[in-house]
Amino acid sequence: MNPEQTTVSVVIITYARPDYIAECIRHLRDLETAPHQIIAVDGSPDTRTRDLIASDHPDVLYLRNDLGKGTMSESRQIGLAAATGDIIAFIDDDAYVAEDWIDRLVAAYADPSVAGVGGRADNGIPGEDAVGLASIGRLLPNGDITGYFAANPGRRIDVDHFLGANQTYRRAVLLEHGGIRGNYPGTCLREESDTCLRLRAAGLRLIFDPAVLVRHVAAPYQIGGKRFDRRYLYYSRRNHVMLLARVFGWRSAYLPRYGRTALRQQRHYYAQVARFMLRGVDEDGARVSLTRRLTAPVILSRSAVELAGLAAGVWAGWDGRRRDRRAGVGTP
Repeated sequence: MNPEQTTVSVVIITYARPDYIAECIRHLRDLETAPHQIIAVDGSPDTRTRDLIASDHPDVLYLRNDLGKGTMSESRQIGLAAATGDIIAFIDDDAYVAEDWIDRLVAAYADPSVAGVGGRADNGIPGEDAVGLASIGRLLPNGDITGYFAANPGRRIDVDHFLGANQTYRRAVLLEHGGIRGNYPGTCLREESDTCLRLRAAGLRLIFDPAVLVRHVAAPYQIGGKRFDRRYLYYSRRNHVMLLARVFGWRSAYLPRYGRTALRQQRHYYAQVARFMLRGVDEDGARVSLTRRLTAPVILSRSAVELAGLAAGVWAGWDGRRRDRRAGVGTP
């Protein structure tokens, strides 16, 4: 692929955050090399984003996802269907690209062995660039996955999956291997990992390039709840079990290993309750109030929703594989 002739379609996924997508588009306008195409896929329940793009950015292709909240992967499907560039780049409305973003990602695709390029996310947290340098974007033997997409290893490295807010693929390769798969509801966790792990299972190469940079401002959720609340915990377990079942199949060792690991991880909830109730101290050894001691058992509800998510993931995995077979997407 000749870098000078490579075209990039940028797909912005958005939901009820018009102020953020306005800033996102502004950064795309400031790129040193303009994208071939900008597509905004909007699942909002109102017309604010549509009206903004119609009035201020008429050259941006605006598309609707009428399925609404919790359907980010379906928004990606809509964007992929409309994209015409050699490379399709997915970003979120709260991910603001660096000025050389397109030049950097196109340069990474000069290597014909690369099927996808994931970029770094600067979250503005001091020291985050040095955390997890040896564990960026890994699928672990126990079926879990690592993140650390704010880390900066100083070079391109091979990875197993990307951050959803800054992920790119050769469009033809993505279409050849089933495109984007849906049915990752709730907080939409693991939907991007499905795409990546499927490509890796097919023997394709994915790389993380820290120079392909976005500033991730982590806008507030508009779909209900917040990061790491009980709803988030439920869907993180449910969607992860479904992910492993759909990508690797029921006979894969990843599923029982992940299940055992998840069950062992529940111990920390019980240890926390015991520490509060019996010792009256928190994790740092500081005294807690009598009210906190008496209400400590509520913490166990977090374990309950995780276990419920694991159970729900089994059904979701079976249903997801059934849908994939109907759609002609091969599964193990």
